[in-house]
Amino acid sequence: MNTLSLELFTHPGRDIEAAQYRILAAVKDLERSFRHNKLYPGLSALLETGAMLEAIRQNAAALNERTSQTLAGVDLDRKVLLFDETRSPQDGEVERMLDLISWALPLLKPLADEGMAVYDFVSLNMSLDTVGILPMYRDEGYLLVPDAANDVVHVFRFQLALFSREDEKYRAMKTVELPVRPQRHVLEAPENVKLELVATYSDLPNPATFVCETELDFPFDATMLPVAKRKLMRYLAS
Repeated sequence: MNTLSLELFTHPGRDIEAAQYRILAAVKDLERSFRHNKLYPGLSALLETGAMLEAIRQNAAALNERTSQTLAGVDLDRKVLLFDETRSPQDGEVERMLDLISWALPLLKPLADEGMAVYDFVSLNMSLDTVGILPMYRDEGYLLVPDAANDVVHVFRFQLALFSREDEKYRAMKTVELPVRPQRHVLEAPENVKLELVATYSDLPNPATFVCETELDFPFDATMLPVAKRKLMRYLAS
């Protein structure tokens, strides 16, 4: 699969047509994935790349002042380009990059809209409910996610972690998969699954436990699980 990345745009080389061909190939691959209801990791890469390119485009005037320096890389956290003053630049390097970005952005926006439409459809057709009494401590627990295509429910132990980047703080979720369960048994009585988990993993005597329900049978790893995890993250943050 052709992967959409910042490297395609920030180091296009002298052959712009070749760079455009590589970008178009990545776009076509993403289109096929979205139309087969496969969202990740392609959607995340697309949204991050699109945001970065838009930030670069908005700072085009400042970039044109750096044409006497060599483009060295990208700082993803600050969404800025890095330049190397010790090396001679390639002729027109920054101009070619900006031209390529201006050409590509109109292609990426409708593609991002298509991917987000699939995401929204899955999210709207997936419920997230608590199982039993929800404890005050919610940074660890269990998430039950159905896999309709295989008639099972995947059981995950989750843990939230807080990390800082510059002046901002973020929460990330780590998950460990436990043995799967038959879908019918879990959805009929998720409380029994919670009791089994408490008996097996005694370090969480009253775990925050959540169950997703949906009739969709979209790809599990590429779509259902990432959407379920994001729904849980939003719930816990609310």
